[in-house]
Amino acid sequence: MTAAAPSDLTLPMLRCASCGYLDTPSHAVCRACLSTNLQPVEVPAIGRIVSFTTIRRAPSRFRDQAPYHVAVVDLDAGPRVTGRLAAGPPALALGARVCALSAEPTDLLFTIRDNS
Repeated sequence: MTAAAPSDLTLPMLRCASCGYLDTPSHAVCRACLSTNLQPVEVPAIGRIVSFTTIRRAPSRFRDQAPYHVAVVDLDAGPRVTGRLAAGPPALALGARVCALSAEPTDLLFTIRDNS
């Protein structure tokens, strides 16, 4: 993935050509209608925090990064994704607007945009 401004980053998703359902690319069939006619699309990596937690005792692989925050984000495009947060309290709050700083498939990193 090429470097881009956070607001320009996109995430790969799959849209069902049969019913239009948009989902993460980890599925072989549409979860709404069971069609296998899924087409790759890119969606903006912007959304709102719906849940978060702080990891204080990290697995060995991430021990040097602890404590860090992990959030569940409802993307404006619809799907729900999970990623790490580059910011913590006091800005960290449910409903906070976030955008991706890094959208690598194995390391989705969000930052707080604002709380509106």
